[in-house]
Amino acid sequence: MSATLGACSTSSGPAPEGLGAAAGAPRGNAGIGGNFAVGGGAAAGGATSAQGGGGGVGGGVVISVDPGAAGGETGGEAGAGSDRLDPDDACAAETHSGERIPVDIFVMLDISGSMKDPTKAGPTKWQAVNTALRDFLESPDSDGLGVGIQYFPLRAPGVPDSCTSDGQCGAFGPCLFNACENAAPALVPCSVDDDCGDSQGPCVELGTCLESGGFCIGLGSECTADLLDLCVPLLSSTCLDANCSLDAYRKPAVAIEPLPKNAAALLASLDAQEPDGSTPTGPALQGAVDYAASYAADNPKHTVAVVFATDGLPTQCEPQDIPGIAAIASTARAEKPKVPTYVIGVFGPDDTEAQSNLDDIATAGGTDSAFIVDTSQDVAAELTDALNAIRGVALACEFQIPEPTGDDKLDYSRVNVQVDDDTSSATDLYYVTKAANCDAKAGGWYYDADPARGGTPKKIVVCPATCDAFKSSPEARVDIRLGCKTIVPPPR
Repeated sequence: MSATLGACSTSSGPAPEGLGAAAGAPRGNAGIGGNFAVGGGAAAGGATSAQGGGGGVGGGVVISVDPGAAGGETGGEAGAGSDRLDPDDACAAETHSGERIPVDIFVMLDISGSMKDPTKAGPTKWQAVNTALRDFLESPDSDGLGVGIQYFPLRAPGVPDSCTSDGQCGAFGPCLFNACENAAPALVPCSVDDDCGDSQGPCVELGTCLESGGFCIGLGSECTADLLDLCVPLLSSTCLDANCSLDAYRKPAVAIEPLPKNAAALLASLDAQEPDGSTPTGPALQGAVDYAASYAADNPKHTVAVVFATDGLPTQCEPQDIPGIAAIASTARAEKPKVPTYVIGVFGPDDTEAQSNLDDIATAGGTDSAFIVDTSQDVAAELTDALNAIRGVALACEFQIPEPTGDDKLDYSRVNVQVDDDTSSATDLYYVTKAANCDAKAGGWYYDADPARGGTPKKIVVCPATCDAFKSSPEARVDIRLGCKTIVPPPR
């Protein structure tokens, strides 16, 4: 981190769109009717615009966010006792290079039996997912990203690896030899027709694809274009042994650690998996967000998110309905520390409800929409694109609040954020107090906790419009300046 001392710089030239610039007149100039000062204490009222005074439209605006400040201030005529800024005034400032908040993702990965199903390109879903994850973990672009992983379903203790009868499975039966025919391509286990209901029945015998592996319905039919890859009867199967215990899914198979250090452990973990079993979505997602929240609480200066990747809708454990699953993601996003949920679905084109159902979960988790990987396309390539997109979004424009040099105490009312995109002078961003005040075009920045309301900020967060503009400029740099009064938007 570099730090330089000097006077506050003055923005010049038009601000790039989306950078939330305090553009127009040089910083420190009075706006219409003079400078506008806002008091940030607990007392009501705030400030009123000053009467008289010079200055043109678009002048500098300052805000006091000192939680101990009393009431607001009222600017006055120019002269003795005026609080209005002089455009020629200098302030002692330190400039710190913006350091991004560390980002961690916890992957909860579906390894149910349907992951053995072949894709149109030939490899099974699991092979394609494994390839994409390897590329993602080994990519230099992922260096510094924290990644951990767990899988679902997890095998319940004491359940055999394979079975030939229901009795061998005990309480975790039946042994999976039958499925609801009209639920395909989703795998819904059954013993009798009544288990399938009116829309998903009848209950029919499952098979396995002779060459490509994986379950299939329709004995004697072709699983792929390979004429020898027929659906043949199962000689043995797996118990429906999904462990519904939340404690099981709250424990990572590989704990979150930064890449590339953690890559070897993650890759070894992937190699050890063998898809089997059903889809206990509820406890898997709940366990994932619980672990992520616990990790975030232990690492308050990190941003932590869950990536939930599945190829099917819930088939076991509660809740099994989409609203119930979405509620888990919604709660995780609303509580502190907040944990967003990104959703990846691996589905065929016939799964017409997959997008809307998974979108509901993603939206509840604060990530707008799910990424759907089409099994009729190149699954590995599409999944790699989805993971890269999530990495780009997760690497949000959140920055650490630097500490002043020497013995000075940080004053939240004297912090400014600048963006330099290497094409113009540094542009000051407006402080907008909170996320809800972010302008769709002008952008700006805010603290993750409002110091004017007694909060203790841990992060500087850049508004979405500013963040998008920042990301679109590879040469852009963020500087955080301490010591100059914080700039806020002019009054409307």
